Amino acid sequence: MIDLSILPSRLPPIHTEQGPVSIQRIALKHRDMLYEAGQQSIQHVKPWFGSSVCPVTPALSKQCINDMEKARESGYGLTYLLVHEDRCLGMGIINHIHHAHLSANLGYWLRPDACGKGLATAICNALKKLAFSQMNLHRLECFVEPNNKASLRVAERIGAIKEGLCRKRVFGRDALLYALVND
Repeated sequence: MIDLSILPSRLPPIHTEQGPVSIQRIALKHRDMLYEAGQQSIQHVKPWFGSSVCPVTPALSKQCINDMEKARESGYGLTYLLVHEDRCLGMGIINHIHHAHLSANLGYWLRPDACGKGLATAICNALKKLAFSQMNLHRLECFVEPNNKASLRVAERIGAIKEGLCRKRVFGRDALLYALVND
């Protein structure tokens, strides 16, 4: 089993025109910034991820963080937040880790005012590097809503290859399967 406890609490920062954006493993210190970001983002995140990873109250934010920590402790997955000036811009997740096959799911969401700035591509690339170089995974899968043009571009920019349509895959909705493999 992959020991997720030894992975870094921070990944290299993303450099933007507004300054560095840090990539921090989710922790209770992020409670307030996470629910504020969730309030801004829930309308476009909930249909795809549900509401558990996009909390809109302090109590739900604390529950989300506790759930993510339990997921990390059990080897199920890990979560990082994009943080700029004490403001959460979004989330990146590696989860559904299959320890026998060394594969996992890669997902992310951004608050609306952080979209279109290359942040999704940057966090996905950082998580891809973590998955392949430190977790020694062989495969990452991304499920993308067929009409989500921005996420389709992110998948292509990070080098993922479209493998097909998965009918009723995510909350009863169709999803395109993109995969990255460690060559």
